[in-house]
Amino acid sequence: MKKYMFIALAAAFCMTACTQTADDFEYGKEIVLITGTDSSPISSDQILADEIPVSYNFTVSTTGIVKKDTKIHISYDSKAVEEYNARYKTSYVAVPRDVFVINDEYVTIAAGTATSAMTSVTLRDNTFIEEGVNYVIPLAVAYSETGKPDILNASKNLFIKIGKTIESYSLDITGTGIYSTYSYGNNGYDLNNWTLEIKAHPYNMKSRGSDQLCRLCCWNEDGGGQVLLRFNENGKPWKTLDIVAPNGRYVTGAIGEGDEAVGAFDPNQWYMISIVWDGSSMSVYINGQKDTPWQNTISGNQGFKLNRFEIGMSWGGYGSSQSYTGRMAEMRIWNVARSQSDIASTLCSVDAKSAGLLGYWKMNEGEGHIFHDSTGSNDMDWDRSERQADETNYTNTGAGNSVSWVKDEKNKCAQ
Repeated sequence: MKKYMFIALAAAFCMTACTQTADDFEYGKEIVLITGTDSSPISSDQILADEIPVSYNFTVSTTGIVKKDTKIHISYDSKAVEEYNARYKTSYVAVPRDVFVINDEYVTIAAGTATSAMTSVTLRDNTFIEEGVNYVIPLAVAYSETGKPDILNASKNLFIKIGKTIESYSLDITGTGIYSTYSYGNNGYDLNNWTLEIKAHPYNMKSRGSDQLCRLCCWNEDGGGQVLLRFNENGKPWKTLDIVAPNGRYVTGAIGEGDEAVGAFDPNQWYMISIVWDGSSMSVYINGQKDTPWQNTISGNQGFKLNRFEIGMSWGGYGSSQSYTGRMAEMRIWNVARSQSDIASTLCSVDAKSAGLLGYWKMNEGEGHIFHDSTGSNDMDWDRSERQADETNYTNTGAGNSVSWVKDEKNKCAQ
């Protein structure tokens, strides 16, 4: 029987070493996975580089007991990251080789066992880390001798994620005075395939009944399409998100209070909401997890000209009846349909130079009333935003006076 070698994740952050042996066995398929990560080489845990040095432990294993000592070489493999990014539409960056050490580059799986002794990598420097960039230490395994069992290409790499805790301000929405619409004017966005993202932290989900509606925001086209987000739309399950798109609507997949579905929202938690149109279908991701809709009537083309962004409900007298109280951050506009893996890896922040990123407002200024666009395109001065008095007329109301900020433990995010 063939034996295949693979990397087995032991534990992150210098946890106690573990040992294991395995009896000879056959898989249903000749596929070996990196332990704990299904079919991906990306580690399920990450090194938080807030303080250094910090280490990550792992072992190397075979699918069955080896009959003689098997020596394994562990090396740095940045090319594997490029190949992974190209295949899965991700944006991982290999950590520079000079900022970490592989503590044992050669390990041995002793005869009569299936697992090597514990080895580790130690990160010695964190000054290279830039916010929004997703780093990995890319490792590869190879035999140092000939005549050994096969190594499956699908299982020869391990990418150890490197993260850092981000502490930032967020927009604090506690009153309807901030509800307003900002016009991008001639600097709008023509969107065909697109991704719209916003991060929200509701303080409460209001009560059930006619007053439960909480309107979060809306991306508008003058006199045309829109992507409107509102919690608890009347007639829909409580704690769901109703998304009104250019053609049709989508309601996230919660059944009711206490439901564990991806699309069930609770107060006092951060949610990254990502809405993706790929030219043929719409997908919604909540904190990187794909939602199964409670209702989906999306059909036809969802492309539109985005030239306004609205917080809350600024039209007529609906502001107070549809009030959203909570926090808001990380608003992004893309002209590409982002992949789930890329979305899941950028829940805290994203590289402002990312391909397809048209507008990026972190909403973490901490002072003033201007929301700066990290791409350098469209800063939003909320004091110059407008409320829609009726279907055609907009009036400046000085909504910038109601802009406020908050920074506390709830805003910490590890990426």
